[in-house]
Amino acid sequence: MARIARQAAPEGVYYIRQMGNENRDLFVSDVDRTKFLELIKESKRKYGFKLYAYCLEKSNAYHLVIHANGSDLSMIMKSLNIAYAMYIRSDKPLFKDRYKSEQILTKCDFDKICSEVVCNKVIGSCFNSESELCDKDDPFKTECKSCIKSSEEALVKLREIAEIERRPLELLLKDKDRRNALIVEFRKTSLLSLKDIGELFGGLSESSVCKILKSSL
Repeated sequence: MARIARQAAPEGVYYIRQMGNENRDLFVSDVDRTKFLELIKESKRKYGFKLYAYCLEKSNAYHLVIHANGSDLSMIMKSLNIAYAMYIRSDKPLFKDRYKSEQILTKCDFDKICSEVVCNKVIGSCFNSESELCDKDDPFKTECKSCIKSSEEALVKLREIAEIERRPLELLLKDKDRRNALIVEFRKTSLLSLKDIGELFGGLSESSVCKILKSSL
C-alpha cells in the first residue's frame, strides 16, 4: 500500500524524532554528529527554517524542534536525511521508517518540549553542545494571556458554546465533526494536557485526542 503523504503547516512548529536502523547506528562518533550539525546549518540556509532545540543521541536517534517558517517540512527532512545518508555511505538502510513529527500548538508545550530536549529530562544522554546553532526568537511571539488555564474554566467555556448553539452539551459532544473541531480549538487556546482535553470531551483517550489533532493538520 502506498504511503499517505503527510500534510504539514508551513508556519507550524514541530517536534521531530528520527530513529536509526537497528542494523547500523546513526552516529558512530562525535565526528558523525558534528557532520550532521554542519548539514543542519546548510539546510537552514537553503530552506530558511528555524531550529530551537536539538539532541543527537549517543545511541541511535536524533530530536529536533523546528519552525518550518514557510518551508515544506517534508522537503527539509528529506533533504537532511538524504545528505546524511550520502555522507555515511552505508550498505544497509540507515533510518528506521520515516521521521515522526508532532505539531506544537501552544507556547506552553513549546517551552516544555524544548526544555526536555535540551536538558535531556526525557531523552537521556545526547550531543547538543553547539547552542549557537539554535534560534533565540519566540515562534509563538507572546504567551496567550487569555488562554484557558484549567479544566474548570474549559468546562464553563464548553457549556457557553453549547448554550450559544442552542443544544444540550451531551448532544454537542455526540456531533463528532463539531466535537473534533472544538478539540482542535481548545488545544490551541488552552493550557490543558491531552488527558485533560480527553476527559473534557467525554472521556476520550490521549491517543484518540492525538489522532483528532493530527487529522486536522
